[in-house]
Amino acid sequence: MRKLVLGLLGAAALTAATSANATATITFPDSPTGIPDVNDFQGPLNTDYGVVNLVTTGSDIVLTEDSILTFWYLGSESGFDDSFAANGVTGEENNSSHFPGGMLLGSANFNAGSLVGQLLFSTLNPQGLNATVGDGGFGIFLPEGFQSGSSVGEFLIGYDDQINQADDNHDDFIIRVLVTPAVPEPATWGMMLLGFGAVGFAMRRRRTPALAQVA
Repeated sequence: MRKLVLGLLGAAALTAATSANATATITFPDSPTGIPDVNDFQGPLNTDYGVVNLVTTGSDIVLTEDSILTFWYLGSESGFDDSFAANGVTGEENNSSHFPGGMLLGSANFNAGSLVGQLLFSTLNPQGLNATVGDGGFGIFLPEGFQSGSSVGEFLIGYDDQINQADDNHDDFIIRVLVTPAVPEPATWGMMLLGFGAVGFAMRRRRTPALAQVA
């Protein structure tokens, strides 16, 4: 019985220390619209990333577990000084860096839950508005047929610094975001080591009688 308990303890610790692929769930209240023709990056958004639709106001991005988000700046057509910030990762618009590869901005840890208020676009445009997830100026690009509530391991977001203007197209700052499992905390590493130790001890206990018989 003791061996079984030790084995189960080890298995539980190992399970707690590992994780399936982290994902983000994207929700939106209204049907997606096509990416406008006036979006300067409509072509590469479609051909390089397979996204053809856009959702904005009322949308949400929710991490299903603690995750690492990695950000790439893909491009901007804005004439204003726009910027992006996400938990210590920052980026300024740079018209020399466009699709398809973009420019790596960095990575940061995020807790499970909504990213409202954590992914932030801002502008020095005196007539513009800053935006986070769910605001009209914050767009999420989606593939054809994407359903609200579906989960992804990667997503693309775009900013529009002049909502209700003729150039509403969310191409003033475009970011690619990759979602990966978070690095285990020290306590989790401790559980993992405990799990390995428990499994090893149980296996050693199982081998001892056989060795005694051989002797």
